[in-house]
Amino acid sequence: MPTPIDADRWGHPRSLWMLLGVTVGLNFAFYGFRSFVAPYLAATFFAHEAADAAMRDANLLTAGVGALLYGTHVFGGWIADNVLGEIRALRTALWLEALALGLMSWPTRTGFLLALALYVLGAGLSIPLTVLIGRNYGPQDPRRDAGYTLFYLAINLGGFVAPVVCADWIGRHFGYRYGFLAASAGVAFSALLFHLRSAALEAAQRPTRIGGPRALTGVLGGILVLLYPAMLLLEHPSLVAAAVNGVLGLLLAYFVFSAVRRGDRIQAERYVAMLLLFVANIVFWALSLQGATSLNFFARDYVAAPFDFSVFQSLNPLYIMFLAPLLALLWPWLGRRRWDPSTPRKFGIGLLFVALSYGVVYEAAGAVTAGGGRVSWLVLAACYLLQTIGELALSPIGYAMVTRLAAPEEASLAMGGWFFGIAMAYQLSGRIAAMTTMGSLPGIAGYAHVYGQLFGWGLAAAVLYLIAAPSIARLMHGAH
Repeated sequence: MPTPIDADRWGHPRSLWMLLGVTVGLNFAFYGFRSFVAPYLAATFFAHEAADAAMRDANLLTAGVGALLYGTHVFGGWIADNVLGEIRALRTALWLEALALGLMSWPTRTGFLLALALYVLGAGLSIPLTVLIGRNYGPQDPRRDAGYTLFYLAINLGGFVAPVVCADWIGRHFGYRYGFLAASAGVAFSALLFHLRSAALEAAQRPTRIGGPRALTGVLGGILVLLYPAMLLLEHPSLVAAAVNGVLGLLLAYFVFSAVRRGDRIQAERYVAMLLLFVANIVFWALSLQGATSLNFFARDYVAAPFDFSVFQSLNPLYIMFLAPLLALLWPWLGRRRWDPSTPRKFGIGLLFVALSYGVVYEAAGAVTAGGGRVSWLVLAACYLLQTIGELALSPIGYAMVTRLAAPEEASLAMGGWFFGIAMAYQLSGRIAAMTTMGSLPGIAGYAHVYGQLFGWGLAAAVLYLIAAPSIARLMHGAH
């Protein structure tokens, strides 16, 4: 039985603060990377293509990286549980990510793809970080929720700072190759901190006989073998889509089979509700994940701002840091008055806000198409604000929904399905981003056309889920 760590600092176990430092550095690296990788790819490895084609291919590759990152998290969690153990898995992930981001400064296409492949394979092993936060507390420790709130804030603190440092300060002035080195330095800090201060976590790790030197050698050997297949997937986005969709299809088929095999009508209906909400989650993220791709190019080429276009990537983490505590107070306040929306209705609200975000950009882009000039930076600030409100209405609620609806012995697998849903959303978002530059309308008119479609699709999905919310809630049998 794992034991919580007793030594406290500022009301929480000492090791929590170490893990929060690791979290800041890890997410500094990820958000720094994603803030400029698509424009970097278009300007370097796809520079020989026409501008629109270069942006299309950069968008597809960036989305493919995101899809594989979420896909490998599922397998990385299994390796941490069954092969390496949580601590050794996280330690390995941090060093591999630092190495991969450093190698991204390699000025050749093959070298960059190799680094990307190493990054997505190594990042899959970082999933135990979320689990280790909870290992600091006993089962009934009332500080657990506060600890995870601090964890969420640490994620977004790293995400807020990273685009400014990696893309604006370093990338814009010295070259984006050095932006990758800055991101590498962030996760290297996390790796060093965890290496030096993780001993106190050993007592809190669940008992295990796994994780010896041979296990680590085997995992590193497996990553080495998988580097070339991962490079092939990254070079061919259609293969990423086929792989992600295939695994997600197998997971969904398993849940249907499991429900039928059990003969448990209530659990079967809960799985139906869960799968319907999975679809809403995929739609939401397919629309919302334009920030690193099409919205990044839109900001660069068509938005008038007193700062670099990459700084817009800091807005979502900034908004989350301010709004998450407010919504955490709002839901219980509504609940005490019996006004708290059900989980399906919250999903509909999330879809509504992401639809409205594109409605704002569509109107502004349409006005510029007709009258000339550039779009005000306040338009994108409002777009990201609306998307963040939608995210907070849907994403944290979704994680809790999975744990409530899945059978206890299948909860981890169900969470894997949730992650694969986001992976599918990533590859769909890449296709959407590609539409902005490869349609029949040139320039900003192409963006306006696609964002108008996203507004319509999102609004239709929101209305559908808001209408269907009572029926989906009944399928949940009180677990909403």
